[in-house]
Formats: sequence, C-alpha cells, structure tokens
Amino acid sequence: MTILAIDFETATSEAASACAVGLAFVEGCEVTQRHYTLIRPADLRFDPGNIRVHGIRPHDVLDAPSFPEVFAGFADRLEGALVVAHNASFDLKVLGACLSLYGLAQPRFSALCTVAVSRRLWPDSPNHKLSTMAARFGVGFRHHHAGDDAFACATIALEGVQAAGARDVRDLADRLGLRREVAARRERALGGIADRALASQLRPPSAGRGPFRYTVRGSRGTPYDVLLAQFGQAGAWRLACSCPGARFRAECRHVRALHEGDFTDLAPTEAPALAHLERFVLDRAKL
Repeated sequence: MTILAIDFETATSEAASACAVGLAFVEGCEVTQRHYTLIRPADLRFDPGNIRVHGIRPHDVLDAPSFPEVFAGFADRLEGALVVAHNASFDLKVLGACLSLYGLAQPRFSALCTVAVSRRLWPDSPNHKLSTMAARFGVGFRHHHAGDDAFACATIALEGVQAAGARDVRDLADRLGLRREVAARRERALGGIADRALASQLRPPSAGRGPFRYTVRGSRGTPYDVLLAQFGQAGAWRLACSCPGARFRAECRHVRALHEGDFTDLAPTEAPALAHLERFVLDRAKL
C-alpha cells in the first residue's frame, strides 16, 4: 500500500483554487520521496489573505502546470493508498473540489489525519498545530510551504508509529481507529455547460499578448499585484487586482485609477508591459 502525506495551498477561500501541492511518500518507517510544485488555478484571482499566508502571488503561477497536469503525476499511486494530512478535512476537500472542477475521476483511498493522531497520542501538547508538533519533534520547515508541510506531516505520523508501538503508518491508523475510507468517483462526461465555461476560463493567451503583471502601491505602501489578462468566453481583457477591495467589487480604487489613466501608484514597469497597459486604457476609453 502506498502511504503519502499531502498538503495543499489555495489561492482563495474556494477549495478548487489549489495553487501548490506537496507530497511526501513513506515506505516502512521513513520518507523516501518528496515532491513539490506550484499549480496554476483555473482563476488567477488570489485573495490577499491567502497571499499573506503562503506568499504565492498570481505571477508565480502563470507558467505553472494546471491541476490535471500535476494530478497525472501521482494519480496512479493514489488508488488504494493511505493519504495522510494535517487537518485532513481541508486537504481532502481541496483534492475533491479540484477533481470535480476538471471532471477527473477520484480514486478509492483511505485517509488519516495527523491532528487526530496528535490529540490521541500527545494530549499534553499546548495545541496540535502543525508548527507546534513539528517543533516538538525537531522538524525545521517553512510553514505553509506545501512541500515542507507534507514532510512535517509525514514525520508526525512516523513519530506516532513509534509512540504507539505500531508496525507502520497503516498499522497506526488501524490501531487508533482513525482510518477513514474515501470512495471512488467516476470521471464526469465532458461537453456540458460547466466544461465549456471552464474551457473558456482556461484559454491560453495569444503568443506575446500576456497576461501582464503590474505592481501598485496601496495607501500604506503595501504592494498589490494587478493582472491584465483575458477572461471569460469572449476573452475580454480586464484588470484584476489582489487588494482587499477587489474581493467585494470588480473595480477597486487601484483598477479605477488605472482605468482613468492615473499611473501614480504604479511601480516601475518594463516598457513592453507598460505599452500594453497604456493601449488597454486608451482602447477602453473609446468604448
């Protein structure tokens, strides 16, 4: 049986917005393989709160593989596996939502949450956060880096094996009665309304035509990302900002200023990208 620890980071509060994944494969009582990759979400909008947590910004994932491309790399190893995660409900929700978004089949596997393991085996801990448990076992890692988080999770599971006198992680899950079965789900038939909408959202930009990234300074000097990209079925160009105001309205104050040709808060920008922005503003003014 394959045993792997998994950790996702997301671009927004939407579970289907995975922007990074870390995997740590366990054989016997050691981690034998580690993998980490960024993921390009279907929608390039990132919530500022999520950026503050993991530091991943829209421009970081522009050239990253999509979720189906990443999933293809470990899908065959997920069938019948034991998937370990810290706060497993979150990571399983992200996995399921991403599979559903792209109409991909979900393999049958079982899951083990290391938060539950920690509460059962180390009740004296002040809390059972990943950072707290990692510190307890001397694991140095970058919290909210999916690759490091997956490794720390695997380490906690292996520490649990020793503490419980189990043979391996699978035996640990069974001894503690914490193994949860996750049912398989078939691939969705393609061609429906949802798939056409998704295809339009994922349409790659024309060669040499973006998306283009800019940085604007907020009122307190906080830098925010602004993307000039094509969105929707019609492929219309628009600006999307990562500032908090953009969460509640399509045109935040930064985008409104750019629409009006006010580049005061725009950070120094390379000439080709600036030329595209100026052309976009001029064309929009003619509408």
